[in-house]
Amino acid sequence: MNRTYASETSKLVGKEVTVKGWVNSVRSHGKIVFFDLRDRSGLLQVVIKKARVKPEDIIAVTGTVVKRPANLVNPKIVSGSVELQGSTIEILSPSRELPFPLDGDGLDIDEDLRLKYRYLDLRRPRLANNLTLRSKYVQSLREYLFECDFTEIETPLLTKSTPEGSRDFVVPSRHYPGQFYALPQSPQQYKQLLMTAGFEKYFQTAKCLRDEDPRADRAYEHTQLDLEMSFVTKEDVMSVVEGMITHALGKVGFGDKIISSPFPVITYESALAKYGADKFDLRTPEEKQAGKLAFAWVVDFPFFEKTEDGGFTFTHNPFSAPSPEHEQWLLTKQNVEKIVTQQYDLVCNGREVGGGSIRANSSAVLRSTFEIMGYKDEEINEQFGHMLSAFDFGTPPHGGCAHGFERLLMILQNEEYIREVQAFPMSGKGHTSVMSAPSALDHEQLSELKLEIVSAKKLSGGQEVFAAIVKLLEDKKITGVKVTEHAPVLTSEEAAKVRGTNIDQGAKALVLYGDKKPLMVVVPGSVKVDMKAIKKLANIKDLRMASPDEVTSLTSLPIGAIPPFGSLFGIETYCDIGLSKNERIVFNAGLHDHSIEMSYKDWARLENPLVSAFAQM
Repeated sequence: MNRTYASETSKLVGKEVTVKGWVNSVRSHGKIVFFDLRDRSGLLQVVIKKARVKPEDIIAVTGTVVKRPANLVNPKIVSGSVELQGSTIEILSPSRELPFPLDGDGLDIDEDLRLKYRYLDLRRPRLANNLTLRSKYVQSLREYLFECDFTEIETPLLTKSTPEGSRDFVVPSRHYPGQFYALPQSPQQYKQLLMTAGFEKYFQTAKCLRDEDPRADRAYEHTQLDLEMSFVTKEDVMSVVEGMITHALGKVGFGDKIISSPFPVITYESALAKYGADKFDLRTPEEKQAGKLAFAWVVDFPFFEKTEDGGFTFTHNPFSAPSPEHEQWLLTKQNVEKIVTQQYDLVCNGREVGGGSIRANSSAVLRSTFEIMGYKDEEINEQFGHMLSAFDFGTPPHGGCAHGFERLLMILQNEEYIREVQAFPMSGKGHTSVMSAPSALDHEQLSELKLEIVSAKKLSGGQEVFAAIVKLLEDKKITGVKVTEHAPVLTSEEAAKVRGTNIDQGAKALVLYGDKKPLMVVVPGSVKVDMKAIKKLANIKDLRMASPDEVTSLTSLPIGAIPPFGSLFGIETYCDIGLSKNERIVFNAGLHDHSIEMSYKDWARLENPLVSAFAQM
């Protein structure tokens, strides 16, 4: 391919080259145009006559590489000692105006908007650097394990639903109506079966899926470096994991940030006594300021903990082995609360970045573990019979660990959210990037799967809608709510007058149809909706106002009584940023003669709308 990268140009002074990439920024000086071309290696300044380009156009430029004058050298970019004097330019793919700027860190931009256009967000240097570091770090982990003679093996994504600590994501079977696969929360059982099969040293970069509420460092799906070894002690596994992480951090330039190696080891009880938690930060204030990495192992966890109904459940992993001195207690179900598991967790700077254990390799031990947790024989055989059977054919002592490298990357890059080190993450509300999922299936798909959707009871009429809003506010313990009965009002002007409030405190809710799907738009009472801005924001081609009949069919309410809660009707809510200027907002609550006044922040927290500017003054 006849192409030169920006990073190569400093060694090609006097040569004619062709560069290809994105227009990063443009500066026009009469007939001369200066712009920075961006490619995967960095930036290059291009100087050319009469070029009509704009930011993010994708171009190819041919020209001669020349040295910059000494006073114009830019040490901040990879090609800062040279520039390209362009002779020809071709626009390979023009860009329309972007929905948000790319020159900052992007953290001030609405999350839903960033994820909707994630392919643009990923052009941001911060995110591009995060993903580049991720690739290099994972490559270094894999290199280390190959050097240690591990075998990389992929395990299935369609598997059986079994209890592993979180809810499963399930997939219906077309061939077996009424039966379901589960997506793996971890490769736990398969990697143990690989030890039964005799592979002895296994690893993979495993995708794990868990239907649990997203948090800053937790998501519906994550990737971990998963490994398992036969004929080992917990110290053996911890040593391999520590060596792997230390090696990889050194490869990506963070080796000198590790405070202590070998990593200190502390018992669970000691951690609680000294730090009040089993995830702790060992750094001094000076070490925090310097970005140091304080790793530590936590060991000797209790195997079981009490449930609310007085029974027992596992603290970490039901497939773990008890400490050898407590195995007889487990088999005889004695001193259950005193049984210690051979679990080990790795923490760094207060976050858990790894965890594993020596596993049960005896059917008697595994069966007794589930009996302690209240499982009946038929349940154990149904859900775990395959493991019990495998163990009865002989399974070596084994153990392993999962390294949550995405959390460690968060630490390395000073990121608050795990999604900042993932290419196409889920939003905090559980929506996919770019694609609109979860989404409904059409009737034909549902029919093939022998599934029927049972909808929640649809609200009917103003009284039910009003009651539902009042109940929501009470359930969420929202304070400072004012409910007012007044003469019926149909317009924002009438409502403001009868309420005695500013018209722009009124949260005017409108129902629109975008590409045949309903959505709700909420704006201050005095403004109209800029339809072009909404189309651009939501990437909609066909946008129109809903008819009165459509509004009533969707909400069971007449126009003018719609409350700003699209979630009540199963539709997405968009809010104009102008409404956020009010400390308190007020709206008709399903009835023309009932208004509710409340804090804007409380409403936004409950409804979680996509906030942007689309008001037409």
